[in-house]
Amino acid sequence: MLASASLIVALAHVVIWIARPGQRVHLALSFAAASVAALALLELASYAARLPAEIATYLRWMHLPITVMVVSLLYILHRWFGLGSVRIAYGAAALRLLALAVNFLVGDNLNFLTVTDVGRSVWFGVPVSHPIGVTNPAVALGQLSNVLVLVYIGQTILHAVRQPRPDRRAALIVAGSWFVLMGIMVASAVLMVFGLPRPPLVAASGFLLVVVTTSYCLVSELIRSQRMVMELQESELRRLRSEQEVATERACLAHMSRVTTLGELSGSLVHELNQPLAAILSNAQAAQRLLRRDAVDVPEIQEIVADIIDNDRRASEVIGRMRGFLRKETYAHAPVEVNEIVSDCVRMMRSELHDQRVTLELDLAEDVPACMGDRVQLQQVLVNLIMNGCDAMQSSTAAAVLGIRTRPWQGGARVEVTDAGSGIPEGRQEQIFSPFETTKASGLGMGLAVCRTIIRAHGGTIEAENVLPKGARVSFNLPPQG
Repeated sequence: MLASASLIVALAHVVIWIARPGQRVHLALSFAAASVAALALLELASYAARLPAEIATYLRWMHLPITVMVVSLLYILHRWFGLGSVRIAYGAAALRLLALAVNFLVGDNLNFLTVTDVGRSVWFGVPVSHPIGVTNPAVALGQLSNVLVLVYIGQTILHAVRQPRPDRRAALIVAGSWFVLMGIMVASAVLMVFGLPRPPLVAASGFLLVVVTTSYCLVSELIRSQRMVMELQESELRRLRSEQEVATERACLAHMSRVTTLGELSGSLVHELNQPLAAILSNAQAAQRLLRRDAVDVPEIQEIVADIIDNDRRASEVIGRMRGFLRKETYAHAPVEVNEIVSDCVRMMRSELHDQRVTLELDLAEDVPACMGDRVQLQQVLVNLIMNGCDAMQSSTAAAVLGIRTRPWQGGARVEVTDAGSGIPEGRQEQIFSPFETTKASGLGMGLAVCRTIIRAHGGTIEAENVLPKGARVSFNLPPQG
Protein backbone atom coordinates (compact mmCIF):
# COMPACT_ATOMS: atom_id res chain seq x y z
CA MET A 1 0.00 0.00 0.00
CA LEU A 2 2.84 2.39 0.86
CA ALA A 3 4.62 1.56 -2.39
CA SER A 4 1.44 1.97 -4.47
CA ALA A 5 0.58 5.31 -2.90
CA SER A 6 4.15 6.54 -3.44
CA LEU A 7 4.18 5.48 -7.10
CA ILE A 8 0.85 7.24 -7.72
CA VAL A 9 2.32 10.45 -6.24
CA ALA A 10 5.47 9.98 -8.37
CA LEU A 11 3.42 9.54 -11.56
CA ALA A 12 1.28 12.60 -10.80
CA HIS A 13 4.30 14.85 -10.38
CA VAL A 14 5.99 13.46 -13.50
CA VAL A 15 2.88 14.50 -15.45
CA ILE A 16 3.01 17.97 -13.87
CA TRP A 17 6.71 18.28 -14.73
CA ILE A 18 6.06 17.26 -18.36
CA ALA A 19 3.39 19.97 -18.58
CA ARG A 20 5.66 22.50 -16.82
CA PRO A 21 9.30 21.58 -17.60
CA GLY A 22 10.59 24.67 -15.85
CA GLN A 23 9.30 23.49 -12.44
CA ARG A 24 11.96 20.88 -11.65
CA VAL A 25 10.81 20.55 -8.03
CA HIS A 26 8.00 18.33 -9.32
CA LEU A 27 10.54 16.08 -11.05
CA ALA A 28 12.61 15.93 -7.85
CA LEU A 29 9.51 15.03 -5.84
CA SER A 30 8.67 12.23 -8.29
CA PHE A 31 12.18 10.78 -7.68
CA ALA A 32 11.62 11.04 -3.94
CA ALA A 33 8.22 9.33 -4.15
CA ALA A 34 9.62 6.52 -6.32
CA SER A 35 12.41 6.08 -3.76
CA VAL A 36 9.84 5.66 -0.98
CA ALA A 37 8.15 2.92 -3.04
CA ALA A 38 11.48 1.10 -3.48
CA LEU A 39 12.32 1.51 0.22
CA ALA A 40 8.94 0.12 1.30
CA LEU A 41 9.34 -2.98 -0.90
CA LEU A 42 12.93 -3.61 0.28
CA GLU A 43 11.91 -3.14 3.88
CA LEU A 44 9.00 -5.56 3.44
CA ALA A 45 11.32 -8.16 1.89
CA SER A 46 13.81 -7.81 4.75
CA TYR A 47 11.12 -8.70 7.29
CA ALA A 48 10.82 -12.17 5.74
CA ALA A 49 14.60 -12.76 5.49
CA ARG A 50 15.94 -15.88 7.24
CA LEU A 51 19.67 -15.70 6.53
CA PRO A 52 22.18 -13.00 7.71
CA ALA A 53 23.54 -12.51 4.16
CA GLU A 54 20.00 -12.09 2.81
CA ILE A 55 18.98 -9.42 5.30
CA ALA A 56 22.40 -7.71 4.92
CA THR A 57 21.81 -7.41 1.16
CA TYR A 58 18.34 -5.93 1.61
CA LEU A 59 19.73 -3.46 4.13
CA ARG A 60 22.57 -2.47 1.77
CA TRP A 61 20.18 -1.64 -1.07
CA MET A 62 17.86 0.33 1.23
CA HIS A 63 20.51 3.05 1.45
CA LEU A 64 20.19 3.81 -2.29
CA PRO A 65 16.54 5.02 -2.17
CA ILE A 66 17.26 6.73 1.17
CA THR A 67 20.09 8.73 -0.49
CA VAL A 68 17.93 9.64 -3.49
CA MET A 69 15.17 10.68 -1.10
CA VAL A 70 17.39 12.90 1.03
CA VAL A 71 19.12 14.60 -1.92
CA SER A 72 15.80 15.13 -3.73
CA LEU A 73 14.10 16.70 -0.74
CA LEU A 74 17.14 18.92 -0.03
CA TYR A 75 16.88 20.12 -3.63
CA ILE A 76 13.13 20.73 -3.22
CA LEU A 77 13.59 22.73 -0.01
CA HIS A 78 16.38 24.82 -1.52
CA ARG A 79 14.66 25.53 -4.87
CA TRP A 80 11.25 26.12 -3.34
CA PHE A 81 12.07 28.17 -0.25
CA GLY A 82 15.84 28.84 -0.28
CA LEU A 83 15.76 29.89 3.37
CA GLY A 84 18.62 27.73 4.68
CA SER A 85 22.37 27.85 4.12
CA VAL A 86 23.46 26.53 0.72
CA ARG A 87 26.75 25.23 2.18
CA ILE A 88 24.94 23.18 4.82
CA ALA A 89 22.64 21.69 2.17
CA TYR A 90 25.63 20.81 -0.04
CA GLY A 91 27.44 19.36 2.99
CA ALA A 92 24.48 17.16 3.95
CA ALA A 93 24.09 15.91 0.38
CA ALA A 94 27.84 15.23 0.02
CA LEU A 95 27.99 13.26 3.29
CA ARG A 96 24.95 11.24 2.26
CA LEU A 97 26.58 10.38 -1.09
CA LEU A 98 29.84 9.48 0.67
CA ALA A 99 27.90 7.25 3.08
CA LEU A 100 26.27 5.55 0.08
CA ALA A 101 29.71 4.80 -1.41
CA VAL A 102 30.94 3.38 1.93
CA ASN A 103 27.74 1.34 2.12
CA PHE A 104 28.79 -0.64 -0.95
CA LEU A 105 32.54 -0.71 -0.28
CA VAL A 106 33.03 -1.31 3.46
CA GLY A 107 31.47 -4.25 5.31
CA ASP A 108 28.10 -5.75 4.59
CA ASN A 109 26.45 -2.32 4.53
CA LEU A 110 26.64 1.11 6.10
CA ASN A 111 25.16 -0.14 9.39
CA PHE A 112 27.06 -3.40 9.88
CA LEU A 113 30.55 -4.59 9.09
CA THR A 114 29.15 -8.10 9.43
CA VAL A 115 25.61 -9.32 9.98
CA THR A 116 26.05 -12.35 12.21
CA ASP A 117 22.48 -13.33 12.93
CA VAL A 118 18.83 -12.62 12.21
CA GLY A 119 16.64 -11.67 15.13
CA ARG A 120 12.88 -12.27 15.14
CA SER A 121 10.20 -10.23 16.85
CA VAL A 122 6.42 -10.27 16.65
CA TRP A 123 4.40 -7.16 15.78
CA PHE A 124 0.61 -7.35 15.73
CA GLY A 125 0.84 -11.14 15.52
CA VAL A 126 3.25 -11.10 12.56
CA PRO A 127 6.90 -12.30 12.91
CA VAL A 128 9.41 -9.72 11.66
CA SER A 129 13.17 -10.21 11.08
CA HIS A 130 15.84 -7.68 12.10
CA PRO A 131 19.65 -7.78 11.69
CA ILE A 132 22.18 -8.47 14.46
CA GLY A 133 25.91 -7.99 13.95
CA VAL A 134 29.06 -5.89 14.26
CA THR A 135 28.43 -2.14 13.91
CA ASN A 136 30.13 -0.32 11.01
CA PRO A 137 31.88 2.87 12.28
CA ALA A 138 31.05 4.53 8.96
CA VAL A 139 27.41 4.72 10.07
CA ALA A 140 28.48 8.03 11.66
CA LEU A 141 28.64 9.53 8.12
CA GLY A 142 24.94 8.96 7.66
CA GLN A 143 24.13 10.34 11.10
CA LEU A 144 26.32 13.41 10.50
CA SER A 145 24.41 13.96 7.25
CA ASN A 146 21.18 13.73 9.24
CA VAL A 147 22.47 16.33 11.71
CA LEU A 148 23.28 18.77 8.88
CA VAL A 149 19.84 18.16 7.40
CA LEU A 150 18.29 18.96 10.79
CA VAL A 151 20.34 22.20 10.96
CA TYR A 152 19.16 23.14 7.46
CA ILE A 153 15.55 22.38 8.39
CA GLY A 154 15.90 24.47 11.54
CA GLN A 155 17.17 27.42 9.49
CA THR A 156 14.25 27.04 7.12
CA ILE A 157 11.73 27.02 9.97
CA LEU A 158 13.30 30.06 11.68
CA HIS A 159 13.31 32.11 8.48
CA ALA A 160 9.86 30.89 7.43
CA VAL A 161 8.28 32.53 10.46
CA ARG A 162 9.05 35.94 8.92
CA GLN A 163 7.66 35.06 5.46
CA PRO A 164 4.21 36.03 4.08
CA ARG A 165 1.40 33.75 5.23
CA PRO A 166 1.12 31.36 2.21
CA ASP A 167 4.91 30.80 2.01
CA ARG A 168 5.22 30.53 5.81
CA ARG A 169 2.50 27.89 6.02
CA ALA A 170 4.02 25.75 3.25
CA ALA A 171 7.55 26.00 4.69
CA LEU A 172 6.43 25.07 8.19
CA ILE A 173 4.40 22.06 6.97
CA VAL A 174 7.18 20.66 4.76
CA ALA A 175 10.01 21.40 7.20
CA GLY A 176 7.96 20.01 10.11
CA SER A 177 7.40 16.72 8.31
CA TRP A 178 11.14 16.60 7.62
CA PHE A 179 11.85 16.97 11.31
CA VAL A 180 9.61 13.98 12.05
CA LEU A 181 11.38 11.97 9.34
CA MET A 182 14.85 12.79 10.68
CA GLY A 183 13.77 11.73 14.16
CA ILE A 184 12.51 8.41 12.80
CA MET A 185 15.73 7.82 10.86
CA VAL A 186 17.98 8.55 13.87
CA ALA A 187 15.89 6.36 16.18
CA SER A 188 15.83 3.54 13.63
CA ALA A 189 19.61 3.69 13.21
CA VAL A 190 20.17 3.59 16.98
CA LEU A 191 17.87 0.59 17.40
CA MET A 192 19.55 -1.22 14.56
CA VAL A 193 23.10 -0.57 15.90
CA PHE A 194 22.18 -2.01 19.29
CA GLY A 195 20.51 -5.04 17.72
CA LEU A 196 17.10 -4.08 19.03
CA PRO A 197 13.88 -4.73 17.10
CA ARG A 198 12.27 -1.67 15.55
CA PRO A 199 8.64 -1.14 14.55
CA PRO A 200 8.00 -2.39 11.01
CA LEU A 201 7.53 0.01 8.06
CA VAL A 202 8.31 3.01 10.24
CA ALA A 203 11.03 4.31 7.90
CA ALA A 204 8.91 4.01 4.77
CA SER A 205 5.93 5.56 6.56
CA GLY A 206 8.08 8.51 7.67
CA PHE A 207 9.34 9.05 4.14
CA LEU A 208 5.80 8.79 2.77
CA LEU A 209 4.67 11.43 5.28
CA VAL A 210 7.28 13.84 3.90
CA VAL A 211 6.34 13.05 0.29
CA VAL A 212 2.61 13.49 0.90
CA THR A 213 2.97 16.77 2.82
CA THR A 214 5.41 18.14 0.25
CA SER A 215 3.15 17.05 -2.60
CA TYR A 216 0.15 18.65 -0.90
CA CYS A 217 1.97 21.97 -0.49
CA LEU A 218 3.38 21.90 -4.03
CA VAL A 219 -0.03 21.20 -5.57
CA SER A 220 -1.61 23.90 -3.40
CA GLU A 221 1.08 26.32 -4.57
CA LEU A 222 0.46 25.26 -8.16
CA ILE A 223 -3.27 25.85 -7.81
CA ARG A 224 -2.66 29.22 -6.15
CA SER A 225 -0.25 30.31 -8.89
CA GLN A 226 -2.69 29.11 -11.57
CA ARG A 227 -5.47 31.09 -9.92
CA MET A 228 -3.23 34.18 -9.88
CA VAL A 229 -2.42 33.65 -13.56
CA MET A 230 -6.13 33.44 -14.36
CA GLU A 231 -6.82 36.59 -12.35
CA LEU A 232 -3.99 38.38 -14.17
CA GLN A 233 -5.38 37.21 -17.51
CA GLU A 234 -8.85 38.44 -16.57
CA SER A 235 -7.37 41.76 -15.44
CA GLU A 236 -5.46 42.06 -18.70
CA LEU A 237 -8.61 41.22 -20.65
CA ARG A 238 -10.54 43.89 -18.77
CA ARG A 239 -7.74 46.37 -19.49
CA LEU A 240 -7.77 45.52 -23.19
CA ARG A 241 -11.56 45.87 -23.28
CA SER A 242 -11.28 49.22 -21.53
CA GLU A 243 -8.65 50.38 -24.02
CA GLN A 244 -10.85 49.20 -26.89
CA GLU A 245 -13.81 51.11 -25.47
CA VAL A 246 -11.66 54.22 -25.07
CA ALA A 247 -10.42 53.85 -28.65
CA THR A 248 -14.01 53.47 -29.87
CA GLU A 249 -15.12 56.55 -27.93
CA ARG A 250 -12.12 58.46 -29.29
CA ALA A 251 -13.07 57.47 -32.85
CA CYS A 252 -16.66 58.58 -32.22
CA LEU A 253 -15.41 61.85 -30.80
CA ALA A 254 -13.21 62.43 -33.83
CA HIS A 255 -16.16 61.67 -36.10
CA MET A 256 -18.35 64.09 -34.15
CA SER A 257 -15.66 66.73 -34.56
CA ARG A 258 -15.62 66.16 -38.33
CA VAL A 259 -19.41 66.44 -38.49
CA THR A 260 -19.28 69.65 -36.44
CA THR A 261 -16.59 71.03 -38.72
CA LEU A 262 -18.63 70.26 -41.82
CA GLY A 263 -21.62 71.92 -40.20
CA GLU A 264 -19.57 75.07 -39.77
CA LEU A 265 -18.44 74.76 -43.39
CA SER A 266 -21.94 74.21 -44.74
CA GLY A 267 -22.12 77.72 -46.21
CA SER A 268 -18.80 77.20 -47.97
CA LEU A 269 -19.98 73.85 -49.30
CA VAL A 270 -23.05 75.43 -50.83
CA HIS A 271 -20.90 78.11 -52.48
CA GLU A 272 -18.31 75.53 -53.60
CA LEU A 273 -20.95 73.35 -55.24
CA ASN A 274 -23.04 76.23 -56.59
CA GLN A 275 -20.30 77.40 -58.96
CA PRO A 276 -19.88 74.16 -60.97
CA LEU A 277 -23.63 73.45 -60.87
CA ALA A 278 -24.43 76.96 -62.14
CA ALA A 279 -21.83 76.53 -64.90
CA ILE A 280 -23.34 73.16 -65.85
CA LEU A 281 -26.81 74.73 -66.07
CA SER A 282 -25.56 77.69 -68.13
CA ASN A 283 -23.68 75.46 -70.58
CA ALA A 284 -26.65 73.11 -70.93
CA GLN A 285 -28.97 76.05 -71.74
CA ALA A 286 -26.46 77.38 -74.28
CA ALA A 287 -26.31 73.96 -75.90
CA GLN A 288 -30.12 73.89 -76.14
CA ARG A 289 -30.16 77.27 -77.89
CA LEU A 290 -27.55 76.13 -80.38
CA LEU A 291 -29.45 72.95 -81.14
CA ARG A 292 -32.61 74.98 -81.97
CA ARG A 293 -30.77 76.68 -84.83
CA ASP A 294 -30.97 75.27 -88.30
CA ALA A 295 -27.22 75.28 -88.72
CA VAL A 296 -25.73 73.46 -85.77
CA ASP A 297 -22.22 74.55 -84.73
CA VAL A 298 -20.81 71.11 -83.79
CA PRO A 299 -17.37 72.33 -82.55
CA GLU A 300 -18.97 74.87 -80.23
CA ILE A 301 -21.37 72.24 -78.86
CA GLN A 302 -18.40 69.94 -78.26
CA GLU A 303 -16.69 72.68 -76.25
CA ILE A 304 -19.87 73.20 -74.21
CA VAL A 305 -20.15 69.47 -73.47
CA ALA A 306 -16.47 69.40 -72.44
CA ASP A 307 -17.13 72.30 -70.04
CA ILE A 308 -20.13 70.46 -68.62
CA ILE A 309 -17.99 67.34 -68.02
CA ASP A 310 -15.23 69.37 -66.34
CA ASN A 311 -17.67 71.14 -64.02
CA ASP A 312 -19.40 67.86 -63.22
CA ARG A 313 -16.06 66.32 -62.26
CA ARG A 314 -15.28 69.34 -60.13
CA ALA A 315 -18.60 69.01 -58.27
CA SER A 316 -18.00 65.25 -57.84
CA GLU A 317 -14.56 65.94 -56.39
CA VAL A 318 -16.02 68.39 -53.89
CA ILE A 319 -18.73 65.92 -52.84
CA GLY A 320 -16.21 63.06 -52.71
CA ARG A 321 -13.86 65.03 -50.46
CA MET A 322 -16.70 65.92 -48.13
CA ARG A 323 -18.04 62.36 -48.03
CA GLY A 324 -14.58 61.03 -47.22
CA PHE A 325 -14.16 63.66 -44.54
CA LEU A 326 -17.54 62.76 -43.06
CA ARG A 327 -17.07 58.96 -42.99
CA LYS A 328 -16.85 57.30 -39.58
CA GLU A 329 -14.88 54.27 -40.80
CA THR A 330 -11.24 53.94 -39.83
CA TYR A 331 -8.56 53.04 -42.34
CA ALA A 332 -5.15 51.46 -42.10
CA HIS A 333 -2.28 53.89 -42.39
CA ALA A 334 -0.89 54.20 -45.90
CA PRO A 335 1.79 56.40 -47.51
CA VAL A 336 0.45 59.95 -47.94
CA GLU A 337 1.89 63.10 -49.47
CA VAL A 338 1.61 65.95 -46.99
CA ASN A 339 1.59 68.61 -49.72
CA GLU A 340 -1.37 66.87 -51.39
CA ILE A 341 -3.28 66.90 -48.10
CA VAL A 342 -2.62 70.62 -47.74
CA SER A 343 -3.80 71.24 -51.33
CA ASP A 344 -6.99 69.21 -50.77
CA CYS A 345 -7.81 71.15 -47.61
CA VAL A 346 -7.15 74.48 -49.31
CA ARG A 347 -9.53 73.57 -52.16
CA MET A 348 -12.10 72.39 -49.60
CA MET A 349 -11.95 75.67 -47.69
CA ARG A 350 -11.39 78.10 -50.56
CA SER A 351 -14.84 79.64 -50.26
CA GLU A 352 -14.59 79.85 -46.45
CA LEU A 353 -11.28 81.72 -46.71
CA HIS A 354 -12.76 84.05 -49.34
CA ASP A 355 -15.88 84.79 -47.26
CA GLN A 356 -13.79 85.61 -44.18
CA ARG A 357 -11.43 87.77 -46.32
CA VAL A 358 -8.42 85.73 -45.31
CA THR A 359 -5.35 85.88 -47.51
CA LEU A 360 -3.65 82.50 -47.79
CA GLU A 361 0.11 82.21 -48.14
CA LEU A 362 1.34 78.74 -49.10
CA ASP A 363 4.98 77.70 -48.72
CA LEU A 364 5.11 74.02 -49.66
CA ALA A 365 8.59 72.53 -49.87
CA GLU A 366 9.11 70.17 -52.79
CA ASP A 367 11.38 67.77 -50.89
CA VAL A 368 8.87 66.80 -48.17
CA PRO A 369 8.95 62.98 -47.94
CA ALA A 370 5.86 60.78 -47.84
CA CYS A 371 4.62 59.71 -44.40
CA MET A 372 2.45 56.88 -43.12
CA GLY A 373 -0.99 58.10 -42.11
CA ASP A 374 -4.73 58.29 -42.52
CA ARG A 375 -5.50 60.92 -45.15
CA VAL A 376 -8.95 61.78 -43.78
CA GLN A 377 -7.73 62.16 -40.20
CA LEU A 378 -4.82 64.36 -41.27
CA GLN A 379 -7.24 66.46 -43.33
CA GLN A 380 -9.35 66.83 -40.20
CA VAL A 381 -6.33 68.13 -38.27
CA LEU A 382 -5.38 70.65 -40.94
CA VAL A 383 -8.96 71.87 -41.50
CA ASN A 384 -9.33 72.39 -37.75
CA LEU A 385 -6.09 74.40 -37.57
CA ILE A 386 -7.10 76.53 -40.58
CA MET A 387 -10.52 77.29 -39.08
CA ASN A 388 -8.95 78.15 -35.72
CA GLY A 389 -6.55 80.51 -37.47
CA CYS A 390 -9.38 82.20 -39.35
CA ASP A 391 -11.43 82.59 -36.16
CA ALA A 392 -8.43 84.05 -34.32
CA MET A 393 -8.13 86.84 -36.89
CA GLN A 394 -11.79 87.90 -36.99
CA SER A 395 -11.41 90.42 -34.18
CA SER A 396 -8.09 91.74 -35.45
CA THR A 397 -7.88 95.08 -37.28
CA ALA A 398 -4.73 94.04 -39.14
CA ALA A 399 -4.73 92.19 -42.43
CA ALA A 400 -5.92 88.62 -42.05
CA VAL A 401 -3.08 86.53 -43.41
CA LEU A 402 -2.92 82.79 -42.85
CA GLY A 403 0.28 80.96 -43.68
CA ILE A 404 0.66 77.22 -44.28
CA ARG A 405 4.21 75.91 -44.53
CA THR A 406 5.58 72.39 -45.03
CA ARG A 407 9.15 71.29 -44.44
CA PRO A 408 11.13 68.04 -44.08
CA TRP A 409 11.59 67.08 -40.41
CA GLN A 410 13.92 64.35 -39.13
CA GLY A 411 13.19 62.17 -42.13
CA GLY A 412 9.47 62.93 -41.88
CA ALA A 413 7.33 66.03 -42.45
CA ARG A 414 6.47 69.18 -40.53
CA VAL A 415 3.37 71.33 -41.16
CA GLU A 416 3.02 74.84 -39.70
CA VAL A 417 -0.17 76.93 -39.67
CA THR A 418 0.47 80.57 -38.70
CA ASP A 419 -2.16 83.28 -38.18
CA ALA A 420 -1.98 87.02 -37.50
CA GLY A 421 -4.45 87.05 -34.64
CA SER A 422 -4.08 88.06 -31.00
CA GLY A 423 -2.03 84.98 -30.07
CA ILE A 424 -2.37 82.46 -27.24
CA PRO A 425 -2.60 83.71 -23.63
CA GLU A 426 0.71 83.18 -21.84
CA GLY A 427 1.00 79.89 -20.03
CA ARG A 428 -1.78 78.23 -22.01
CA GLN A 429 0.23 76.94 -24.97
CA GLU A 430 -0.07 73.39 -23.64
CA GLN A 431 -3.51 73.70 -22.00
CA ILE A 432 -5.27 74.47 -25.27
CA PHE A 433 -4.77 70.82 -26.31
CA SER A 434 -6.68 69.56 -23.26
CA PRO A 435 -10.34 68.56 -23.68
CA PHE A 436 -12.87 71.35 -23.10
CA GLU A 437 -10.17 74.04 -23.08
CA THR A 438 -11.06 76.81 -25.53
CA THR A 439 -10.32 80.47 -26.19
CA LYS A 440 -13.51 80.92 -28.25
CA ALA A 441 -16.69 82.26 -26.71
CA SER A 442 -18.81 79.57 -28.43
CA GLY A 443 -16.21 76.82 -28.68
CA LEU A 444 -16.47 73.35 -27.14
CA GLY A 445 -12.74 72.96 -26.61
CA MET A 446 -12.56 69.58 -28.40
CA GLY A 447 -10.97 70.49 -31.73
CA LEU A 448 -7.33 70.70 -30.64
CA ALA A 449 -7.76 67.79 -28.23
CA VAL A 450 -8.88 65.60 -31.14
CA CYS A 451 -6.01 66.95 -33.26
CA ARG A 452 -3.46 65.95 -30.61
CA THR A 453 -5.02 62.48 -30.29
CA ILE A 454 -4.82 61.97 -34.06
CA ILE A 455 -1.22 63.18 -34.35
CA ARG A 456 -0.08 61.04 -31.39
CA ALA A 457 -1.79 58.02 -32.96
CA HIS A 458 0.39 58.71 -36.01
CA GLY A 459 3.51 58.72 -33.81
CA GLY A 460 3.99 62.48 -34.17
CA THR A 461 3.88 65.57 -32.00
CA ILE A 462 1.89 68.82 -32.04
CA GLU A 463 2.73 72.12 -30.37
CA ALA A 464 1.60 75.74 -30.25
CA GLU A 465 3.56 78.97 -29.79
CA ASN A 466 3.16 82.72 -30.22
CA VAL A 467 4.98 84.54 -33.02
CA LEU A 468 6.19 88.10 -33.37
CA PRO A 469 4.97 90.75 -33.87
CA LYS A 470 1.57 89.10 -33.29
CA GLY A 471 -0.22 85.87 -33.95
CA ALA A 472 0.21 82.20 -33.17
CA ARG A 473 1.70 79.15 -34.87
CA VAL A 474 0.49 75.57 -34.45
CA SER A 475 2.84 72.92 -35.84
CA PHE A 476 2.67 69.17 -36.08
CA ASN A 477 5.36 66.68 -37.02
CA LEU A 478 4.90 63.29 -38.65
CA PRO A 479 7.55 60.54 -38.46
CA PRO A 480 9.11 59.14 -41.62
CA GLN A 481 7.46 56.37 -43.60
CA GLY A 482 8.31 52.92 -42.19
